[in-house]
Amino acid sequence: MMIARRSPLSRRALLRGAAGVAIALPFLDAMIPESLIGSAEAAARTAKAMPKNRFSLLYYPNGLESSAWYPKGPGADYDLTGTSMEPLKRHQKDFLLLGNLSVPMALYDAAGDHAKAIGCYGTGVRIKKTASDDIQCAISFDQVMVNKIGSRTRFPSLELGLDYGRMEGGCDPGYACIYSNNVSWKDAKTPAIKEVNPRVVFDRLFGNATASDHAGESRDQQETYNRSILDYTRDSLTKVNAQLGQNDRHRVDEYLSSIREIEHRLDAPPTNEELPKGVVRPLRVPDTFKEHFRLMADLQILAFQMDATRVSTFMLGVEQSRRTYNEIGIPEEHHGLTHHAGDREKIAKVIKIDTYMAEQFAYYLDKIKSVKEGDKTMLDNAMVLLGNGNGYATRHDHENCLSVLAGRGCGQLDPGRYIIYPEGTVMSNLWLSLMDRMETKVERHGDSTGRLEGLGPTI
Repeated sequence: MMIARRSPLSRRALLRGAAGVAIALPFLDAMIPESLIGSAEAAARTAKAMPKNRFSLLYYPNGLESSAWYPKGPGADYDLTGTSMEPLKRHQKDFLLLGNLSVPMALYDAAGDHAKAIGCYGTGVRIKKTASDDIQCAISFDQVMVNKIGSRTRFPSLELGLDYGRMEGGCDPGYACIYSNNVSWKDAKTPAIKEVNPRVVFDRLFGNATASDHAGESRDQQETYNRSILDYTRDSLTKVNAQLGQNDRHRVDEYLSSIREIEHRLDAPPTNEELPKGVVRPLRVPDTFKEHFRLMADLQILAFQMDATRVSTFMLGVEQSRRTYNEIGIPEEHHGLTHHAGDREKIAKVIKIDTYMAEQFAYYLDKIKSVKEGDKTMLDNAMVLLGNGNGYATRHDHENCLSVLAGRGCGQLDPGRYIIYPEGTVMSNLWLSLMDRMETKVERHGDSTGRLEGLGPTI
């Protein structure tokens, strides 16, 4: 008697519904073909179905209070106790801490350190000094990846942020605002513009009604906002569940629950006021850094889980960010505090902000580790870099820049160590090494001089 074998579920399977709703499924066991007694064909099909490597850059503006951030000594047994990184202690085996990476292209002019820090960071070139629209930058490493692999997903890349920032005029002495407010560049003249409103990101991902901050939305759009997108996909979900085993059904249930949770957070009114009866909820950006960060982080991770994109940047603020942190008792602007001139009270506040940011990054790693993909987690199949181009905040020296590289990159990274490279090692060498691991091999990028050693297996 012949045993009927199931056909594998497509990696591009969708839950479809009315109102244009389409929800991509996460990676499931049902997407892996049943073994054909170890045949080469089965192995090839299984490899094709398995999750592919993802890359995310989280850019933290204004630099660090470096003296409090870094632990003592390289290796695998470094101690984070008492540092600003202490909230990341539970994830210490999941990331590489990279020391002495620099952005030397930002050192050519005494002015414009914030614009140069971010403009030179991912491009490895000197940006043109101009306060007008006569800008000159270069393609950033993430968009080099996008040009190679971006066509494989619905969105070639996803650019997110927590601050809008100005896009015209000058923000740093002699330098256009557009430099300070964008970390991702498609070419020398064109930044990849970030989205700050989580409602807009949500609607892009799930094919819902077009989000708008303006009045005049149609009745159908308002009705769509008032219903969960999951309401539109129940029939489709029933059909898909019939093809799944118990573990996969549980995984889909968890995935859809996370989508619904995000909807609830988007629907919630501002925490400091209750909307009067009959007043329609406005589309809004969350009030605090923590709330905004976590909502955008969850959306980014969902986009990876759906395989909607494999490359994303997430700006935690624009350079010279005027953000305050009242929720942790700091009403002063972050940027102003970093120019502390040795004032101990201001230094303590900068350290507190750095630690608060580390707490949010720890949340991000908790979240991405919680997503199961076969016998691994999404963090095993991703590379997540927390970084910046300013270095020591009060000096803006562009040396020893923040570089925390989490994940295992589908087995291509070996985390759990603190690597201190020779002083002056250029950041662009890291970009070459990460591009290699995203199927994007190039000879040079910007001011690169070679690949970084020690990140993991030779590619």
